[in-house]
Amino acid sequence: MAASIPERFQELSKSLTEIRNRVQLCASHATLEPCLVAVSKYKPATDILACYELGQRDFGENYVQELVDKAKEVQ
Repeated sequence: MAASIPERFQELSKSLTEIRNRVQLCASHATLEPCLVAVSKYKPATDILACYELGQRDFGENYVQELVDKAKEVQ
């Protein structure tokens, strides 16, 4: 399991599942398959790692340096 505490992991899992369900609902009306990009602005690297472990693969940051710093933390 991710470096985050189990309660936080469960919270992230629940939120990610709810969002994925909404995206799937919208996808049924789309001509192209949508891509869920998790914005990790202001979130700790442990949250990003937990979401990655839950299958999320696309993340976004406002600043390149933030992405670089967080990437170093989760390696």
